[in-house]
This record gives sequence, C-alpha cells and structure tokens, in this order.
Amino acid sequence: MVFSTSLHDRFSRSWKIAKDTFRVMWQDKEILIFPILSSVFSIILLVMFLFPFILTGNLQYTGIYLYLSILFIYFIITFLAVFFNAGIVHIANTRFSGGNATLGDGLKAGFKHLPQLISWSLLSATVGLLLNILSSQARKNNNITGLIQRIVISLIGLAWAIVSVFVIPAIVLKGHGPIKALKSSVEAVKKTWGESLIRYYGLGLLKSVFLAAGFILFLVPGILLIASGNLYFGLVPIIIFAFYFMLVSIIFSSANTVFNTALFIYADTGKVPGGYSKEELQHTFVSGK
Repeated sequence: MVFSTSLHDRFSRSWKIAKDTFRVMWQDKEILIFPILSSVFSIILLVMFLFPFILTGNLQYTGIYLYLSILFIYFIITFLAVFFNAGIVHIANTRFSGGNATLGDGLKAGFKHLPQLISWSLLSATVGLLLNILSSQARKNNNITGLIQRIVISLIGLAWAIVSVFVIPAIVLKGHGPIKALKSSVEAVKKTWGESLIRYYGLGLLKSVFLAAGFILFLVPGILLIASGNLYFGLVPIIIFAFYFMLVSIIFSSANTVFNTALFIYADTGKVPGGYSKEELQHTFVSGK
C-alpha cells in the first residue's frame, strides 16, 4: 500500500511538472523547431562528411586520423545539439520572466555565446569519445574483468551526464565558460537532486508511458501483420510508429531542456520561474519519504 501510494504521488508530481512545462512550450511553440533544426543539420553535415566514403566505399582514415575524424563527428553532433538547446534555454528563461522571445531571439542567444558553446561542445565530445573508446576496449574482454570495466565506464558516463545537465543554462544565463559552467552545474545538482536523483521520475516517466502506448498501438500490430504475411499492411503502423517516436522524442527533449532551465534558475537564485510552483520544484528534489 505504501509503495502504491508513493508511486501514485510520483506520477502525480510528474504529471503536474509535465503540464506546467508543456504550458510554457504551448506559449512558445517555436521551441519545438530547435531539435528539428539540430537533427536536420546533423544529418546534412554527416552526409557531407561521409560522402567520400559513401561514394567510394573505402574508408581512407586509419590510426590517429580515424580517431580525429570520429572526434570531429562527435563534435559536430554535440555542437548542433548544444547550440539549439541554448536557444530553447533563452526562450524559456524569457517566458519565465514574463517576456516573449522569438525563434530569432533564440538563435541570437546561441550566437552570442558561440565561443563558450563551441568550447563546451569540444570538451563534451572529447569525453564522449574517450568513454566510447574505453567501452569498446572493455567489450573485447569476454570475462569478469571486462564486465566490471563496462559497468564502471557506464557509471562514469552516467555521472558525467548528471553533473553536466545544467551546463547550457549556466552558459546562456550566466555567461560562464565551459569549466565554470560545469562547476555551476555541479553546484546546482548538489543543491537539488542529491541522494534523491535515482528516485526522481519526472518527465522521463511520462515519456516512457507515451512510448509504451505507441509500441502497443502501432509497432506490435505492425510486427504481427508482417509475421502473418501482410507485409504492406504491416509497414503502415510501423511507419506511423517511427513518426510517432520522433514526435515524442522531439517534444520531451524540448520539455527536458525547458524544465532543466527552470530547475537551474531555482537552484541558482532560489527564485521560482514563472509557470511553476515552489512546492512542485521542492518536491522534485526530495526522496519522497
């Protein structure tokens, strides 16, 4: 009974957080354009970079040049995500203050902090590449040592994702460089999540619910239809699920950035951003005991 009540409370808080976040996004629908632009530009630049390989079927880079090429790809993808997330942070912060920023204002904010965003993207891409290399090396060890290495590397990756979650808001809202922004992010995490981090469901719970619903409504019927020999009829719900998956991912990716901005403002200044209540922000950081 206690577990059921606790789960119900968490879901209720998650739903309240989601409603308030979506209300902000509804007032600034251009927020949803940023992740779309990030995806489109990422695909275009990747195709341009890989075009010689696609054309010839021959990868010309080996050794250190291969790793530098991979780092470049990591950097491009990371930078585009960071740059357009900066636009979301600016628009959300303006809305929290009662203003109404445009898509152009968000892009201007990204260009205003371009040096810091580039520096952070390079640092983040480097860390991501190193973790990926270490993970690849660990997978070659098919024993208990390799398993332990993979677990440790995964935990390091999780820790990095946690401590860096507020870096972009720190860059955009405080004008910090990458190192100082990372320190601000760490301080915000300490003030907010702490030991309750793993217990916090937030928007992730609702995203999982929506994806599970799409899986049941579209993907499963499509697979069953294909398995029964109805290929074309089966492809229709699978294609619908693909678009549904992208739509849900875009919406919740933007929502996470908006909510993270609100959390950072609350953790950094103690002020409650417009559109949220102090109670729900405080509950975000408690263990639920």
